[in-house]
Amino acid sequence: MTSIHTYDPSDGAALPELPPLPIGILVTGAADLLHQAADLPAPIYVTVYKCQDVSFQFAQEQASLRTITRWALLFGAIAISQPHRDDDGPKTYVHAEFDFYGITVTVYAFIPAETATT
Repeated sequence: MTSIHTYDPSDGAALPELPPLPIGILVTGAADLLHQAADLPAPIYVTVYKCQDVSFQFAQEQASLRTITRWALLFGAIAISQPHRDDDGPKTYVHAEFDFYGITVTVYAFIPAETATT
């Protein structure tokens, strides 16, 4: 005899954790996301992580600030900018994070800080 147990929220038990998506499904999801954002500038790098994350990196140029803002607006996220410094000097790290069918997506760019002129 086989018994089947269904989830009953009234018994207080937590939902079982879903298994991670295979990397091929994550790549397909990233491709679908790029298709949905076809009217926006495309990233220069796409990284798919087995921990269920996808990252889109944009060019190190001032125009990427507007690009990331447009991506954030399209997918219901907030664009954030933070000061950053690396070996090449000061930059602004601009990024937004959103969920796309259970996949965490980060769009970002490191934009060189403009030098002040007099």
